[in-house]
Amino acid sequence: MSDAGSATDSLKIQDGSQNGTLETTIAFSGTVGVGLFVTSGELIGLSGSAGCVLAFAIAGLVIIGVMRTLAELVSVRPISGALIDYPHTFIDPALGFAVGIMYWLAQCVCMATLTAAAARVADDFVPSDQGLTSGQKAGILGGLFIITLLSNALGVKIYGRLERVVKWLKILLIIAVCVIMIIINVGVGGHTFGTTNYTEYALPPAFKLEGFNGPSSVNSTSDSNIEIPGDSGRFLAVWTCITLAMFACMGGDYVIVTAGEAESPRRDLPIAARFMYLVPIGCYMLASFIAGFNVNYMDPHLFRPYASTNSATSYSPFIIALQYTSIKVLPTFLNGCFLFSAYTTGNTCLYISSRTLFAISQLYGNNFIKDTLGKTNSGHTPMAAIIFCSLFGFLAFLGLADTTYNQPILTLSAFFTGTIACIYASECLAFLRFKAGLHRLETQEIFSRDDDLYRRRHYRAHWQPLCAIFGLVGCLLIVLFSGWPAIYLLHIGAHPSIKPTSYLIADVVGAYVGPVLFVLLYVAYKFIKGTRLQSLRDFEGAYFLPEFDGEPIGEVRKGWRGVRDEVWSLVR
Repeated sequence: MSDAGSATDSLKIQDGSQNGTLETTIAFSGTVGVGLFVTSGELIGLSGSAGCVLAFAIAGLVIIGVMRTLAELVSVRPISGALIDYPHTFIDPALGFAVGIMYWLAQCVCMATLTAAAARVADDFVPSDQGLTSGQKAGILGGLFIITLLSNALGVKIYGRLERVVKWLKILLIIAVCVIMIIINVGVGGHTFGTTNYTEYALPPAFKLEGFNGPSSVNSTSDSNIEIPGDSGRFLAVWTCITLAMFACMGGDYVIVTAGEAESPRRDLPIAARFMYLVPIGCYMLASFIAGFNVNYMDPHLFRPYASTNSATSYSPFIIALQYTSIKVLPTFLNGCFLFSAYTTGNTCLYISSRTLFAISQLYGNNFIKDTLGKTNSGHTPMAAIIFCSLFGFLAFLGLADTTYNQPILTLSAFFTGTIACIYASECLAFLRFKAGLHRLETQEIFSRDDDLYRRRHYRAHWQPLCAIFGLVGCLLIVLFSGWPAIYLLHIGAHPSIKPTSYLIADVVGAYVGPVLFVLLYVAYKFIKGTRLQSLRDFEGAYFLPEFDGEPIGEVRKGWRGVRDEVWSLVR
């Protein structure tokens, strides 16, 4: 891939089995998981109900900047391995290599994280004073591992049908929990907010008045040695929640990874990519906002990631709200739905990681790797890549060392967030170079982003390059400061209300090992291969891929009709 356009044939999986709906189906299923149904309770406990909604809003805005950027890039270069191709083509082949390896590794880790999260949810089916035995937990993990492997091995057509069913089940689940929260709030089912001894101190929805790491209930005492009170503490609490919310909001990029199996990628993928920002902004904000009226940030059942102890009950704010009512059947039913949601999101991660490994093998592998991991079977399914990626699912068994699964989930999810933030930043930087190359062609009166041909054939994102710059800066801030709470608490030293030092160190490692590996891979590949930064003069061929010129061009509608088309791309 030394020239701008040579990746197209080598990365293309000649399947053509997808239509325009499966891209959004896979991305929706991969985005909506435990982040909404469980992690939202963690955010409420850290910064209050208002802080939770604000964190999802800001994280969603960062995702908007990234996805609008990727939507225009994929409309010009809708090839398989697109996330690797853009930094490779417009910045440096070494950066493309680092993006590919780390994106693949992050998806494998995410699969293990969500499998462990599903097992953690399964623990809530038994009384909190009993819990599942290690053997039972290992059995659940093993069962989830086998089901995930088999569902991916069925082939993309059957997998696509399963994902469409999953998408609709998740949509109905989101609607159901919102309706249930509204019903509870108006007083159906009994008392809403639990015992009144702590609701007097914190009426939802509000920011956590005590600031960062304040007392978790009225029975806890304030300690100025470990707290950051006032406005600065509330700001830092919300910032911590933003980094956690990013894990929940990431996943819209799965649309881009499916480019190699799309029937008409130039027509379908930009619409799908543009739509995906509605997921974090719409579903997450609405559901967490409604739940915030029923759950108090001082509730002792909410999960607090830096506390020495946490309750053994469900951490979901929806379950916690139901437990204070006389409705006794729904909590168990919703726990089953949340387990299913976590599992299916992990299932999507295996799909994405295997396709990414296939693309890496085709682009950077030697003959042996291309003939094994870079091969598909007669059904156009990369079985060797699927089996290899599935082995990372055994990382979920780390949860057996921590009977609550909390620390392994925190560490692995922090690795995923930091790594994907590096990749998003790389894609935004690639767009800025992409746009600079187009500007050079415009000054030479060869081709312009404002030409009618460009507008008809490609998606021209509004508010660029502001969206790309906002996404770039937001992701870099996430990378730099995601581990600050653990560093701050390590600086304080051991304290009975803070979790052990070894767990805090694991938090720091999880937050920064991904970005460090990313930089090391970039430097190592650049040093070994002697790559150079791509010149703007080399980009002309990157904007014209004749093999896609025969595709049908969808009509881009403006105004409310355009919004209708984007919503229809999800529900059809």
